[in-house]
Amino acid sequence: MFMNKKYWLFLLIAAITLLFVGNGSLLITDNVESNYALTAKEMVLSGDWLSPQIYGKYWYDKPIFFYWLTALGFKLFGFTEFGARFFPSLFGLASLGLISWGASKIYGKKAAFYSAFMLLTSVEFFLISKSIITDSALFFFFSGTLLFFYLGYQLNRTKYWYLMYMFAGLATLTKGPIGFLLPGLIITLFLIWQKDFQVLTRCKLFSGVLLFLIVCMPWYLAMYAIHGMDFINGFLGTHNFLRATVSEHPKDDVIYYYTLVNILAIFPWTALIPMALYKQYKVDGFKIQPTDKFLIIWALTIFFFFQNMATKYITYTYPLLFPTFLYLGHYVAEKENVMDSKFCKAFVCTFFSILLIAAIYVDVKDIVVSSTLFLVPVSLIVGAFGYKYLSRHNLSQAVRLGSMAFIFYLALIISIAIPLAEKRSAKDVGLYLKQQKITDLAVYGKYSTSAVFYGDFTMQKVIKESDVEEYLPQQYSWTAKNVMPYKVLEEGEFKTVILEREKMNDFMEESDYSWYVKGRINDTYVLGRSS
Repeated sequence: MFMNKKYWLFLLIAAITLLFVGNGSLLITDNVESNYALTAKEMVLSGDWLSPQIYGKYWYDKPIFFYWLTALGFKLFGFTEFGARFFPSLFGLASLGLISWGASKIYGKKAAFYSAFMLLTSVEFFLISKSIITDSALFFFFSGTLLFFYLGYQLNRTKYWYLMYMFAGLATLTKGPIGFLLPGLIITLFLIWQKDFQVLTRCKLFSGVLLFLIVCMPWYLAMYAIHGMDFINGFLGTHNFLRATVSEHPKDDVIYYYTLVNILAIFPWTALIPMALYKQYKVDGFKIQPTDKFLIIWALTIFFFFQNMATKYITYTYPLLFPTFLYLGHYVAEKENVMDSKFCKAFVCTFFSILLIAAIYVDVKDIVVSSTLFLVPVSLIVGAFGYKYLSRHNLSQAVRLGSMAFIFYLALIISIAIPLAEKRSAKDVGLYLKQQKITDLAVYGKYSTSAVFYGDFTMQKVIKESDVEEYLPQQYSWTAKNVMPYKVLEEGEFKTVILEREKMNDFMEESDYSWYVKGRINDTYVLGRSS
């Protein structure tokens, strides 16, 4: 089966469909996606492809590589949603190619197909591959770094060593020091377990490190030469050291955070993990093969490393999906009908039910308003019939389940993701204000960067005089992210203000001027100052 080209063609078509469908309809959302999109847009408009800027100010949040990708997407497709999402999806596709190629080298063609197919149909992979964030590109380079290390370790071929260093350089150019420090930690722990440091004599250490530096250091050196300690304090101080030591979102700093995240992230394959580990222990005891050792260390190190970081984000542990699905792909290849267990069936049915209930909940509670919500239960019905139909063609349960998940995800894109993106984006506000050619514009309350992206104008954030000192960016403080321009409320140096309906009364009470409603876009009001 897995040597037959039509199955690989099916996988390719499914991947392109899931990763690219709807990308032109998914609006750029606040608060994260719009920051990347606006920075890349300013890069294209200013012609400065070296120093990231947002609101006309230098911005040291992330290294340059993902901004280059997004800016290139805009150059190819214009300042559109599809242009912004093109390269994340392309890197998602590349990651599927990488995992299938890597699995074929390590385990064989059968495991290669399962690893790629299961990764594609996992929840977090397809979502992040459609998102305007660094993680899709980082996933590819980070995974490549460790995959090429292991192939170099196993086969001792020069090309794999150099590919490892090159990918580590690109990971560092995408996300920062974590691009080489965390792979280095994983490799060190593996070598300690193996009690094998002789590999350091054959891994092209000197020339490899030189290649790594050639790939990533020119940009860092150029930024230091131009911006000096402002770059060091902003990039390394705030966005790396501070992120590791002071929680940006204290409410998420709980011990079970990444456990819950990854139960959902790996769905619908989560139930396979305890089964595979139990099988590993039952068959081999503690005599774990080097490949399995490496994959287990790879996944667990990522999990515990970020669990002990002060700041937690859903996407931080995303790179553990690569070793997880290499491991699970091999397991399923050996035991194709493992999903037939009562435990797996119960888990999958329960989880699909929870996702269906959640989809209905967001509609009932008006979290999103979707006229196509009916597609979600319909997709489950179609998926169930498809599952039954494919069983007649002797396809494994894993392929059938993955196909069912594929249909379900397509329905989620149309019924939930697109309406939710519309609700979390201020595109309509930006286009309205752009059409009205409003100048001297201020915003009271929530500042929507997406409105700036779509509107091609600058908004001034309204701040009370008593809050200015607390608002101003400080080194080694999360206030360093406050880079949007602002106006002081009491000074009244603005004639037009936009705000959400719920903020109307607060603004009227705090302002010393008279205002009238100039326009309205859904729940956002445009106020003009009376003369």
